[in-house]
Amino acid sequence: MKIMKKAFVLVLGLFLMACGSEEKKKTDPSKNNTKTDVETPKETTPTYPKLADVPQQLNYIFNNGYEFADDIKVDFIALESKGGDKYQLIYGLESGTDYAKVEALKISAVFYAKDPSKFKEEIYVKRKSKQIPAVCELFSLDGGVVIAHDFEIEPKDFTQVKFYFYNDQGVINKKMLTVREVKLSK
Repeated sequence: MKIMKKAFVLVLGLFLMACGSEEKKKTDPSKNNTKTDVETPKETTPTYPKLADVPQQLNYIFNNGYEFADDIKVDFIALESKGGDKYQLIYGLESGTDYAKVEALKISAVFYAKDPSKFKEEIYVKRKSKQIPAVCELFSLDGGVVIAHDFEIEPKDFTQVKFYFYNDQGVINKKMLTVREVKLSK
């Protein structure tokens, strides 16, 4: 009986030691070799070339913000004269915009002339409008991201200008921004 008591105490002691060391493994972080903290990557805004030769004060033709899609938002559109019939469109993108998605798209501005006979090319006279398409090339301007492209156009007065993003499948979300009564500076 004495031997049985000793064996029981020994088994009980081993059992308690085994259970105690398992609990210690579970609660002692210094013994844990697996890393539990997951590092999240920091979001960084990509850097784009700085847009050069832009006046200090832009000539805004639209500055109310417009959502072409959940991840494509334009804050403003500026139209700058480069002399003669040369102009530059500048589209200011809002910070929530997916810049990589925008870079894969094209943007278009369709100018509807008050007097279509002033277009230089006969095709635009017949259409009564001129489309100015461009690949979305991104630049930085005053801490923001913009799309900018140069173009030439002859008439200076327009009843409206329609803006939209598109790809090979068509207009994104079938959404167009219309700005009415646009007069270009000479």
